[in-house]
Amino acid sequence: MARDRQRVRSGTSDCTAMIRVFSLGLLVFLGCDGLTPSISPQATFTSRLLLAGLASDDPWAEAHLLLAFPEDSRLNEVRARWSVRIEDLDSSIPLHGEHGERGEQHPHLMLRTAAWVLPSSHSRLVERLQRALASTRSPSHWQQINDLAWLVEAAAVLKLPATTATADADLQTLAGTLLDALERSDQLVQRCLDDGVERPDGSADPSQSGTWAYTCGGFHLLSALVESVEAGYLIGPNRQRVVDRLRLLARRIPWELQFRVAEEQRAVSAGVSPRRAARHAVLARMKLAGHGLDVLGRSRMVGVLTREQAAEAAQSCLNASKQLIARFLEEVDPHGQLLSQQTEAIDPLTWERAFGDGCHLLRGLAVWYSISQK
Repeated sequence: MARDRQRVRSGTSDCTAMIRVFSLGLLVFLGCDGLTPSISPQATFTSRLLLAGLASDDPWAEAHLLLAFPEDSRLNEVRARWSVRIEDLDSSIPLHGEHGERGEQHPHLMLRTAAWVLPSSHSRLVERLQRALASTRSPSHWQQINDLAWLVEAAAVLKLPATTATADADLQTLAGTLLDALERSDQLVQRCLDDGVERPDGSADPSQSGTWAYTCGGFHLLSALVESVEAGYLIGPNRQRVVDRLRLLARRIPWELQFRVAEEQRAVSAGVSPRRAARHAVLARMKLAGHGLDVLGRSRMVGVLTREQAAEAAQSCLNASKQLIARFLEEVDPHGQLLSQQTEAIDPLTWERAFGDGCHLLRGLAVWYSISQK
């Protein structure tokens, strides 16, 4: 199993051990020497998310829980259920919301999660991926790109051959399609950074909303492309094109973190309650910082970015993380209501956002600290 996991995760025993390194690294990051018996804000935050996820029977929540806590023994039952779902070739994660508009609820999230948390020797995992690929056609409209990103990443993590067939092409072609789409949508991101064009809200298509049109602001595209480089789907000039996208990301992250701060201030000035404005801004920045650390950490691990490039780009995320955890506990959810079962039952959209974005932050920190120790 250890050899399988090493192969599945691009040689990353680093990632399979991330929780152990994560816990030690964050004690230093948050200014705790490990000798004081007080409970750190990070420990409280982590505990709330873990308990909230364990109390939910939602497969979407389980996916986020497994990615944020990949080696935690308290998730053994969740991991076992996940294995059974993969065995059932007809199972999937249902879309949330009437039109599946509420974030990471696409069917291939199941396969992407399984690729990271289950061994490649799992009896049905590779078969399920091959079947999904065989029925996947090249996208005819931009909304299909989101599903492609998770599917390509799952295949890349499991190191399926670049020539693996799809309905009308192969894996290498799909990876190139993602890269083409990101380059086009990043043109607007580039104009925002270079020319001061106002950042769109992400509700329109990529021609109007740029990369922000895609799920989680396009971070899943970047993640899939990084793993595609490692798997050999994107080589030569295409590898350099991925590096160029990551360099733009390195500029975008601190700019966008600051944009969210200004957005919060504008909301309060416009009459939005400070607590509501803080919740929106803190959760948006959690997602941004978490995804940023995840992508940058993996980029460093597989050698797409140098150690120095990744560390410089990640610093704004690390600087924001400690403050975000503190603000979440002190201002946004001081009594632990957002992550309660009651909120999940009566206001699932609010619960999902708090839980999902919190898990993104923990996942990103775990990946970054597991890799930065090497």
